[in-house]
Amino acid sequence: MLPAEDTLLPVGRILKSYGTDGEVMIAFQEGIADLLKRDEPVWLFYDSLPVPFFIQSLQSKGPRKAVVHLEDIDTLSEAEEAAGKDVCLDPAAYPELSDQDTHVIDNGEGLTLEDLIGFTVLDQNSRTAGVIEDIQDFSGNICLELSDSGALVPFHDDLIIDIDIENKTLAMHISEGLL
Repeated sequence: MLPAEDTLLPVGRILKSYGTDGEVMIAFQEGIADLLKRDEPVWLFYDSLPVPFFIQSLQSKGPRKAVVHLEDIDTLSEAEEAAGKDVCLDPAAYPELSDQDTHVIDNGEGLTLEDLIGFTVLDQNSRTAGVIEDIQDFSGNICLELSDSGALVPFHDDLIIDIDIENKTLAMHISEGLL
């Protein structure tokens, strides 16, 4: 039986294809990769419908990233099509997720930090700073890791100028000389 779309829990995002055999790099919420079960699918949305994919292999790349081969994604073009998609779990299959602490951004949209992966960061002068590749948590000090430069930009709700979900941009105050 398929879970209801609105009950699926986003736990990561496919960042990019990895290699030529359909593997993808996924950024997960911290600790999620360790919880994944081979007999439970992850869900990706295609044409606004949830599609189940079983994990064939998973190789951790730190606490938040993993190289994953999903069943039925076997080519580079299929992996590239999946890039940018949210990875969701059925919370009924993962009761331990109800105990997870997820940082919700104070913008009224219900976004989590992990939802920002893939967003373009703009500074207070509307200049592009980079694309968010990962979220780092240094003892409660959250930083956005930018893919182009590898720069770490401190993140706090008070620094947000605007979040444009449709265009996937995050405008925020960035200290001079940081980038």
